[in-house]
Amino acid sequence: MLLSSSGFLASGAVEVQPSVNPAVVGDTVTLSLSPLANPRSGRWAVGESLILTWLGDQQAVVPTYNGRASVNVLTGALILTSVTVADSGVYVVQSDDPQLRANVSITVLERITDVTLKANQTDFVEFNSSAVIVCSVSSGSSLSFLWMNGSSEVTASDRVQLTDGNSTLTVVNVTRYDQGPFRCGVFNLVSNSTSDPVNFTISYGPDNMALTVNGQNTTSFLVGSNLTMLCSAQSNPPAQLQWAFRGELVNTTGPLLELYSVTEDQSGPYSCLALNNHTNINSNVTSHVMIAKSPFSGSEQQAVSVWLLPLLLLVGFLLSLPDVGGSSSPWMTLMQKLQNDRDHVCCQSIYASENPLPVGSNVTLYSQAVVTTGVWMFETNLIVMIFPGSIIIHDTWRDRVSYNSTSSALTIKSLRLGDSGLYTLQTVNSFRGQLTLSVQVPISNVTLKARATNLVEFNDTAVLMCSVSSGSSLSYVWLKGHHEVTAGGNVQLSNGNATLTIVSVTLYDEGPFKCSVSNGVSNEISPSVYLNISYGPSNTTMIIMPMVSPYIYRTGSNIMLSCTTVSKPPAMIQWMYNGMYLNEYGSQIQLYNITESDSGSYKCVFHNTVTSRFSSVSSMLWMLDPLEVVVVNHTGGPPILHEPFTLHCEVTGTVDRIQWWRNWQLISPNDTIIFNMNNKTMTFNPVQYSDNGQYRCQAFNSVSNMTSSPYTVDVKYGPGMPTIMGPSVAKTGYSITFSCHASSNPPSHYRWYFNDYPVANTSEYVTPPLTRNMSGMYTCLAYHDITGQNKTAYTMLTVVDPIEDVQVETTMYPPKEGYPYMLTCNVTGPADYIYWMKDGMKLHKDNRTVFNMDNKTVTFNPLKRNDTGYYNCMAMNAVGNMTSPPHKLLVYFGPETPVIHMPSFAETGQFVTFTCSAMSVPPSQISWWFNGTEVANTSVFTTHCLSLNMSGEYTCMAYNNVTGKNSTSFKMLTVIEAIESVMIKNNTIPIDTESFTLTCEVVGPYDMIYWMKDDMYLNINSSDANPHMHYHIENDTLHFTPVTMYNDGSYRCVAANQAAKHKSPTYMLLVNYGPLSVTITGPSLGTSGLSVSLRCSADSRPDCDFYWFINNTSSEVIGNHAVITFPATKENEGNYICKARNPVTNITLYKTKAFSVTGHASAIHFPCRGSLMLIGLFALLFN
Repeated sequence: MLLSSSGFLASGAVEVQPSVNPAVVGDTVTLSLSPLANPRSGRWAVGESLILTWLGDQQAVVPTYNGRASVNVLTGALILTSVTVADSGVYVVQSDDPQLRANVSITVLERITDVTLKANQTDFVEFNSSAVIVCSVSSGSSLSFLWMNGSSEVTASDRVQLTDGNSTLTVVNVTRYDQGPFRCGVFNLVSNSTSDPVNFTISYGPDNMALTVNGQNTTSFLVGSNLTMLCSAQSNPPAQLQWAFRGELVNTTGPLLELYSVTEDQSGPYSCLALNNHTNINSNVTSHVMIAKSPFSGSEQQAVSVWLLPLLLLVGFLLSLPDVGGSSSPWMTLMQKLQNDRDHVCCQSIYASENPLPVGSNVTLYSQAVVTTGVWMFETNLIVMIFPGSIIIHDTWRDRVSYNSTSSALTIKSLRLGDSGLYTLQTVNSFRGQLTLSVQVPISNVTLKARATNLVEFNDTAVLMCSVSSGSSLSYVWLKGHHEVTAGGNVQLSNGNATLTIVSVTLYDEGPFKCSVSNGVSNEISPSVYLNISYGPSNTTMIIMPMVSPYIYRTGSNIMLSCTTVSKPPAMIQWMYNGMYLNEYGSQIQLYNITESDSGSYKCVFHNTVTSRFSSVSSMLWMLDPLEVVVVNHTGGPPILHEPFTLHCEVTGTVDRIQWWRNWQLISPNDTIIFNMNNKTMTFNPVQYSDNGQYRCQAFNSVSNMTSSPYTVDVKYGPGMPTIMGPSVAKTGYSITFSCHASSNPPSHYRWYFNDYPVANTSEYVTPPLTRNMSGMYTCLAYHDITGQNKTAYTMLTVVDPIEDVQVETTMYPPKEGYPYMLTCNVTGPADYIYWMKDGMKLHKDNRTVFNMDNKTVTFNPLKRNDTGYYNCMAMNAVGNMTSPPHKLLVYFGPETPVIHMPSFAETGQFVTFTCSAMSVPPSQISWWFNGTEVANTSVFTTHCLSLNMSGEYTCMAYNNVTGKNSTSFKMLTVIEAIESVMIKNNTIPIDTESFTLTCEVVGPYDMIYWMKDDMYLNINSSDANPHMHYHIENDTLHFTPVTMYNDGSYRCVAANQAAKHKSPTYMLLVNYGPLSVTITGPSLGTSGLSVSLRCSADSRPDCDFYWFINNTSSEVIGNHAVITFPATKENEGNYICKARNPVTNITLYKTKAFSVTGHASAIHFPCRGSLMLIGLFALLFN
């Protein structure tokens, strides 16, 4: 809803005019003052929240509006940028220079975007489900919702509910007519938008079933007929249809059941069953079909045919005679019998080429059946008689009728109005068809006349008459504008609708009126007729500008009064003031610079000279002077807490009401605030702390309001109970400060007393240097000059000497484990309490640790070695504490049983070192003994060169000369004969794939021999070590069976006894092998005249000896180094053979490389068959 802006004026009649209202989110809104007041200072606020203030050209904006709000310091206009919905509210401007206050209500709306619909579901079952659609928007505020179903508005009803501010549409128990499409239109004052449609799929039915046979309502048919039964049902989705006969299902589904050449036993009830799988509803319809034989048997039909043909010939002849065809003739009676007989045959349809038709046109009547014997008749009159090979046309029709025997079609020419009627085609014992033909006269020259056209509203009746020059079978439709006029109310249709009567016409009956006349072959509309209806005056209104409610205006203003009425012809107007006619005849009158004497009743009177009717409207106006002065004052003394206090609002001018403000918060009466004299006085009874603030009274009348300057209420109170801050205990020789404070406005006066003797008259009191006799009660007195009240409080002070020295001492020495021990805390000065600490942690008593003499002594009974540590004692009193220097306590103990480190076995000729240690404080003295003789007096003892007689018991003794205790421990040493040397020897050369043996030779007794390869011990089982290594260990021998290249490495044998393990020097095993392969590197082609080098290399250990041959090995050796060099000449072309021989393994391999000189065809030359065999032998050797 759009909120209108209204300004509350102060002196100077200033209003606030917004640049736009309502505003759109993001807009910039300017709130201007009108007329311009040029305030030099002031403030803008919205509701109770301040926006900004300004003084001269300086302005201060609150942080929440920083960057969005500013004021034009010249005009006082507020500019708000990028407004939001939250910016809606009542904006208030106030200034004291000049004094003014006005406000305006601003609405900020968000544009509507992205209207969407969300349905709880879209598939429903009729009558079983309820549809819920929720309409929502991405953005928008102050929304109104309109729902549409197709082109129709959706409104609330028994089944339709609109909730959540119309944003939710609920359709209870949906029906098939609720499929939609549904749309939601959303609008506010600045925008509108419509959603996309939502459609529902509503399953219903089956119901409203129908069953027809051969498209007719008849259910009786002749034997031999073909029947087509059609079943229909209203259903969504389409129902499944199943046919039944006499209650039993037949093997036919779908809407059609076709029966051919039916017999009598097919008579009975035929049912169509319908089932909807979605709704689980079924329905059925049944039709009883009767199938009967023709009333004539076969012989009877032949007899009929025998007598019908002569009869038709005779009738045709007779009809040619005068008056024979009359309705009373016996021949017509006979024809009537024939017509009665035809009722026993099957009915068929006949058709017209056009129906209805205009007079003078031609028509052809036909049937889909071929007729050989029968008649065409009009009503009861014969037109044509048909029999095989011939026809007879009645004389009255002969000039206008033709018959097509091939199609059995009857054509009638130059139709007359009298040709309208029932046409029948009757065949013998076969079928009968009928058709009603309508021949009509075309309509021409439609005219419309009114009995009178100048009418007076409510007094006269309008009569309109419609007529045609020619036409038959007429239908009349009346139109007013583009809308049809129907009977009802004051509208009457008579004379076959040719006359329209409107009783007591109204101004809405002026027309234009038209008459539309139609029949089956033509239609025509008359020219328009207008009615001139005089009406009024009515709906008379008065508008007074400016518009205020009630009609109370500020003196000095200008007022314009305007009157309007509905009248034809226009009514005459005259103005009246307080019942007296004025010389004013226009629709408006203007009042300038109004005064209070202009108050009164103003009326405008209208008169229509045609209708002779009058109408008038009046308004009462009051003119009022604005307020001039509003001041707040008070009587009596100042506002004192818990006492009454009254403020008065003095107003100059007529005042309607007064309201009071505190700090711009509106004040309402409560238990302590009372308003009297129509709010002119406000009494606080009693005054409370919360009544502090700036008070204003605001006076109102209907044309102005004015707010007083602020009056500050400063509540006087106190003193409260004083609070004293200061120590309760102090050291002698020091000065201390007491401070006293009591809650009070204005601040209280203070006095200090010591033992009732005054010592100071300020809130703080600083003592002289304290002595012990200055202990006692110190009192603070607070008193208030205005309230006349006083309060006192006191505090106690105790003056104490400080602690001067603290020491930890003992008279017991040395501290030995297992004996009692005591520490004493000696304190110089008064001590209230003593604490003991060990290694910085508080010491607690237990079953060994006991405190005595008010904690001055601590006793350990007995003393243990874990009591070792640094001990402090801390003495405390009310003014301080002091901690002693640390006292170190070292507990003497031991020795414990010594621990000896030495071997159990040693070899002759070696030196052995023994070490001995024992836990002891202070450290013990150590001595060594062998076989009862002291051999050393240190903790470490090294023997001389060992011999076998040095085996025996070695004893270590530890002695503590402080505790006077000793302790001993011993260990046995066995001296055995030493291993002098360990060596590896071999008797053969290691050759790949041959057996090889290494022997460990040891000088001296040993217990075990181990073998090592590459510093790793060899397993006794070679297969566990490496599948490529095959060896076994036997006593001091390592057998390789055989040795291979995988056995390469460094070998050592280790001889071990109880005292040590002795390793042999390293034996490097390198297995001789090869050559395994031979390679010749170098060019195969050479340029004539250049030097060529070929290199022969072989994989072998040791290196091979090389020999070079050309073409065959039986030739002369041409080189015995790995490299051979020769010039590239034709004489040096051929196959170069390298022979590689290992001098250790005695294995020889050959390699051949062909060489040729560029420019000559290269080929391998075999000088003889023997050479070829030699090359083959080489190849075998290579393999």
